[in-house]
Amino acid sequence: MPFLSLDLGSSELKFAVYDMDGSCLSSVTIELEGAQIQGCRAELDPEPFWQTVCNGISVVCRDLSSPLQGAAISSHGESFVPLDKQGIAIGTILLNIDSRASAEMAEFAAGFGESSIYSRTGLPGHPMYPLPKIAWIRKNQPDVFQRTARFVCLEDYILSRLGLEPVISSPLASRTMALDIRSNTWAEELLSFAGISSSQLSRVAPSGTAVGVAAPHIAAQMGLPAGVVWSTAGHDQVCASLGAGVQGEGTLADGTGTFECVSALLDAPLLSETSMAANLPCERHAMPGKFLTLAYIPGGIALKWLRDNWVLSSSQQPSTSGQSAYSSMLANLPREPTGLFFFPYLLGTGTPWLGSDTRATIWGLTGNTTRQDIVKAAIEGVSFEMRWNLEIFSQVGIRKDRILAVGGGAKSDTWLQLKADIFECPVIAVPGEASSRGAAICAAMGVGSFSNWNEAISAMVKPGRVFEPRPAMQRQYQELFQQYKELACRIYDHRFPLHGCNQETGASV
Repeated sequence: MPFLSLDLGSSELKFAVYDMDGSCLSSVTIELEGAQIQGCRAELDPEPFWQTVCNGISVVCRDLSSPLQGAAISSHGESFVPLDKQGIAIGTILLNIDSRASAEMAEFAAGFGESSIYSRTGLPGHPMYPLPKIAWIRKNQPDVFQRTARFVCLEDYILSRLGLEPVISSPLASRTMALDIRSNTWAEELLSFAGISSSQLSRVAPSGTAVGVAAPHIAAQMGLPAGVVWSTAGHDQVCASLGAGVQGEGTLADGTGTFECVSALLDAPLLSETSMAANLPCERHAMPGKFLTLAYIPGGIALKWLRDNWVLSSSQQPSTSGQSAYSSMLANLPREPTGLFFFPYLLGTGTPWLGSDTRATIWGLTGNTTRQDIVKAAIEGVSFEMRWNLEIFSQVGIRKDRILAVGGGAKSDTWLQLKADIFECPVIAVPGEASSRGAAICAAMGVGSFSNWNEAISAMVKPGRVFEPRPAMQRQYQELFQQYKELACRIYDHRFPLHGCNQETGASV
């Protein structure tokens, strides 16, 4: 019997049905519209969002040959909405990219100490998290704050709209800056900063916990079959780790979309001074007693920018949009390294720097540089950035035996081979949508279809082609990577405590 998964991204919502072999039986993707972005504020009307969820469920469940058994939700982190006593949204959903609470985050850090907050929650200080934003609401929207009975993230919001208890999974709760990552409970003393208590937040439950069946009249309205058991799933990066097939340490998941994220499964929380300096977050994993950390950088945005502005003419774009456009761009790239250095900071930097105002650079252009040179330089630059993060992973004790690649970047053999050469380890393509499949795995666990997580992953994830590093290219890229770091130090002053550079020469130390 199949499982329904909801994958809630920040720009689109994906709805899919999977069987117990991990095959996708039905899917639909709907662009998320109506976000109100102005300056540091980013909000979304909750009612159109809910209607989009209803429409997606209705479409993907249409004409199924077998009745659904379970369902679960994978969600991007941090977005939340206040609810009144009747469970009705008050105002808007505050999106994860909203950064209005910079002053409140600074006050929070000053009051508790950045190290203390990180060691307690696993999160480096940043205004994107819900807790400082709740403090902002208390200060700037006292009427909304007084009327709020509960603050919910998107997973528990949808469960509440289904007529269920608004339960939040441990991984998603980890993204609020309010969860004690070790005890998996709300940290009351941290909540006091925002003027709330744990009674105003949802009950925390491990991923794969059955919550219940949707209210019959709500299920009927959206065309959801009766008797479907909803279970907790979690943060999309944890779900992607499951859906990529990660089962133990040494295997990393690499998802490439607008941002590229590489995550690592951990046996214990990673809360060291080095990991904090590198802005590496740590959160609860779906598997009991496990944790996850991740590095992230602007990735696919570089190719999108090239596609829209440099590579394809306006007459070409309508007929070569989407994945076919990227396939065309990545075809016939130069075989040898370009010798260009593309710093892909079109949305600022990712880890370890987190520089929102940093700007991109292409270094080394000549009169002989071609469009295809620049395209390859872009994916080289993205891969160099992630290689830098993987070196930091090594410094904090994270092994890199192999990498499971998912997302848009995993559809390009050219890019996967380049990653294997630059990362210096095997890269394995895993077909399909990892976050969606990860939510389906959680749904299967919630109804007891598998006895343990590894059994579920083995059954529902089918790895594809393996790309091995090529020794000659590996040597060339190792030398170019050192030059990339030295140039980054000169241009951006990028250095890491254990990976700095000499101020006078820019040479690595």
